[in-house]
Amino acid sequence: MAFCFCSLAQALSQSKSPEPVCTYYTWEWNSAAKRALNHRKVRKPRSALTEDEQDKNSKCTVCQEDQVTVEIKGLPTFQICKHYAEKVRAAVIAARNEGFEIESIIGYRVGKSKGPLDQKGFRTQFSNHSFGTAIDINQNQNGLYTNCRKFNPVNCRLIRGGPWRSDNAHSITPASPIYKQFSQLGWSWGGQLAGKQKDFMHFSLTGD
Repeated sequence: MAFCFCSLAQALSQSKSPEPVCTYYTWEWNSAAKRALNHRKVRKPRSALTEDEQDKNSKCTVCQEDQVTVEIKGLPTFQICKHYAEKVRAAVIAARNEGFEIESIIGYRVGKSKGPLDQKGFRTQFSNHSFGTAIDINQNQNGLYTNCRKFNPVNCRLIRGGPWRSDNAHSITPASPIYKQFSQLGWSWGGQLAGKQKDFMHFSLTGD
């Protein structure tokens, strides 16, 4: 018979559960190249998360492990912060039941696309999508525009997605059921962003 003379410290260390990990894929937007660069996978202990990888508003992080996959019949699956997934799911279902047509939907997607630029022209802050607290709906009919303090199809410049038209059934307006549902949820619409950008596809927890 074999005997193991282990110290108490060794026994305790062997019985500990593995430290939780954080995994995510990310990139950084470069203003000079006008595209996302530095695509990479990150894997680290949760205890090593930096302040910018954690969202104080939602208590979610950029970690895949903090996201919940939302499944709604007839729609592509998407992911949302675990603290908001059920509320977002209910809002989308309610809007569809009220007649709003949805053909595409995107939630969690990590990347640095906001904040000041660094010396190399890269954005330095994670977007709301990075924490699963933003959603893009029907991007082909609800584009992102710049030079657009007030929407005008002549002066506003479309930089992503498709043209927004208030009379399109897939476009979002303040009269849309999807607008009503997300407003009740406390999320803000990108079509009412202050400043030069209007992001008609976009709803987020903090309004940017």
